[in-house]
Amino acid sequence: MISFIKKHDSVIAQLLTFFGLLLVVYQLYEGNENGRWENYNAMNLRYYSWYSNMPENVETDTCVPFSEQSNEVKKWARSYFNLYSEEYWLYKEGLIPEEMWTKRIENGVYVNLKTYPLLVRGYYYWKAKHAFNHPEDFRVLVDAKLEKLKPELKLLECKPSSPNSKPK
Repeated sequence: MISFIKKHDSVIAQLLTFFGLLLVVYQLYEGNENGRWENYNAMNLRYYSWYSNMPENVETDTCVPFSEQSNEVKKWARSYFNLYSEEYWLYKEGLIPEEMWTKRIENGVYVNLKTYPLLVRGYYYWKAKHAFNHPEDFRVLVDAKLEKLKPELKLLECKPSSPNSKPK
């Protein structure tokens, strides 16, 4: 046995190196996968906090200009888009599981935009003021979602002079 090892020591060393590299690659993959899930779970905790701090009556639309909404409503709506933008960035960078983006997050966005009209009002308000400082591709994503959801949104028809109204 010892003579076999001595005779083939370089082949054995190469095989051990190869299997060692495979193990390292597998561990890196698993570590990255766990990191993606940790990122997703951290965002879930932040959403839990967001839902926990939901102001009253955000499920009901109003023609009161968004600029006149309470600071609590403004912060709540703004924090939603900040969270969503962060999730989008994490998704684009491969830092959250793709299936969670496509199956959970995207569906949740549709539900939230349909359920909470003041989110939509806030988005249009900040976008009109050029104060929505998220990447252009994120704004395009939100605009596309709102366009797709237009028939389902629970938005009141407000007077054209209202800063909340979106051109038809």
